[in-house]
Amino acid sequence: MTDLSAPAQFPPYALTAPPAPETQPLQGDIQTDIAIVGAGFTGLIAARELARRGANVVLIEASEVGTGGSGRNHGQCIPVFGYLDPKILPQKGCDLLRDAGRLVFDDIARDRIECEAVQSGTLAAAHSTSGLNRSRKAHAKYAALGKSGDYLSRGAVAELTGNDRFLGGWVHRDGGHLNPLAYARGLARAAIEAGAIIHTNNPIISLQRDGDRWLLRTPKGSISAACAGFATDAYPTGAVPERFRQSSVIMYSYGLASRPLNAEQRAKVMPSGMNFGDTHRDPMFFRIDQQGRLITGGLVELRRGRNSAYTKEFMTRRLTGLYPALAGLEWDYHWQGRLTVSSEQRPQLYELGPRLWGLSGYTGRGVPTSAVMGRVLASALIDPAEAAELWTIRRPAKIPLRHLIGAAVQTFRGPLNKLRDMLE
Repeated sequence: MTDLSAPAQFPPYALTAPPAPETQPLQGDIQTDIAIVGAGFTGLIAARELARRGANVVLIEASEVGTGGSGRNHGQCIPVFGYLDPKILPQKGCDLLRDAGRLVFDDIARDRIECEAVQSGTLAAAHSTSGLNRSRKAHAKYAALGKSGDYLSRGAVAELTGNDRFLGGWVHRDGGHLNPLAYARGLARAAIEAGAIIHTNNPIISLQRDGDRWLLRTPKGSISAACAGFATDAYPTGAVPERFRQSSVIMYSYGLASRPLNAEQRAKVMPSGMNFGDTHRDPMFFRIDQQGRLITGGLVELRRGRNSAYTKEFMTRRLTGLYPALAGLEWDYHWQGRLTVSSEQRPQLYELGPRLWGLSGYTGRGVPTSAVMGRVLASALIDPAEAAELWTIRRPAKIPLRHLIGAAVQTFRGPLNKLRDMLE
């Protein structure tokens, strides 16, 4: 999918993110206990956790730290999951999911990560009567888990949002936002400090069984590991096992970052500083970063997300409908990224072979999801029985017509959701 107007390749996060820790490509042949592929949130968290448990860990990345989905997401930590259910996952996994947002910000504090982190909560505002009913159900679930207070009145939501058109809403206390590239770089520093070794600009060119070990070849070296894990998600290399690549549907998302808002706009638009989301079927969400940029996005459609001019005009019109103070809003950045969706629409832990593991199917929400799945992957790599107590382990299965499914969803999802909103 190529953007018709060639959006900027990367978001503005590098403008304020601290530099990444110094790393080098692998030179020569090495041995290790555990090899991890992919220096995004998940791989970095797994490497840090394993190193802290005394394992020798080598993490390799085809490009730089955070240049895949981790550095391209919207920077929101929204720890709300439809699959948080002991009928679906082991209880310990549900407990991890329940605390996903807290894990993110506790890690940031413990590891002293400078990433513009703000844990002010994430708001779900009800835009209609049917949206109010859906919102109350989600609130009841998370309030019972101790993650939300009372359901908010119309007036309370107006105070938080600066907008009186919403019928009610609720706040997940553990939510917040951050600079995702800075977060990834901070996780890399923490992993290195724990004892993990990271090699960047180091793509895998082959993977093969070598006796009872895995041999991962790179352009100028190789890694022999007792076990290995893939944390590449929507950015796999050619060496990733084919059945793993075929086990999820890849979709494309986009992001927009505005020119910094002026003082009047910042006072009127989400004065609470929370993440904003509403109950439209065609979802509306945004956050305002430390520089005052409004950051939003969604799934790429036929025009929205591909054509920069159309996308910017559409989002300006939509946001101005909520906040007239945003009239004339200008956008400095437009970028694209990828995400994966599994057949069960939740993250999957796959056993790919003897002591070979992979994760896929995050379906967005990578910040809180990775805080959980990084720990799940670490458990799988060190003790599969421990991992089984956290997450359901599966063998990857090919999704038939997965490319057609992805194209159909990206073509029809947006128009159908708009129609559903109109009919509510």
